[in-house]
Amino acid sequence: MNKNKMEKSIRKICYLALFCAMAIILSYIETLIPFYVGIPGAKIGLANVVSLTLLLCFGFKEALVVTLLRIMIVAMVFTNLYMFLYSLVGGILSLLMMLLFKKTRLFSNIIVSMIGGIFHNVGQLLVAMYFFSSTVFMYYLPYLLIFGILSGIGIGILSEIIYTKIGQRIIKMK
Repeated sequence: MNKNKMEKSIRKICYLALFCAMAIILSYIETLIPFYVGIPGAKIGLANVVSLTLLLCFGFKEALVVTLLRIMIVAMVFTNLYMFLYSLVGGILSLLMMLLFKKTRLFSNIIVSMIGGIFHNVGQLLVAMYFFSSTVFMYYLPYLLIFGILSGIGIGILSEIIYTKIGQRIIKMK
């Protein structure tokens, strides 16, 4: 491997480690914020700013790796196995759907983020329905859709700002 290629690889690993640390910190901060909207388990999803920014700057593989690392580390340190499973299914489904909508090039990054917020909630709802062998949780769906859209807008705006500020620098680095 030549020196230039190695420098780019090291720079990329440093960026990914920094983004992973930011996602973990944002997840932790969110656990400290008393935020209750009447929907059990509903959170803003601050760490998803990092997932979307990585998807825009680097691509799916890098966003997936950092998302999985964040979910595993946060689960081991701050939550439990059940929360790990909710986050895992929600995070993967969210990333997959954001990738799908991003690849069409028909939607803005804010719309892509809204899709991510919606499908994160859908994934978590599916886990709850599976664990409790009940469809009663479907009554939460309209509220979770609204919450996913609203949080997706906020996450999308923040990600767009970050992408505008540092995205071009990262893309040139590739």
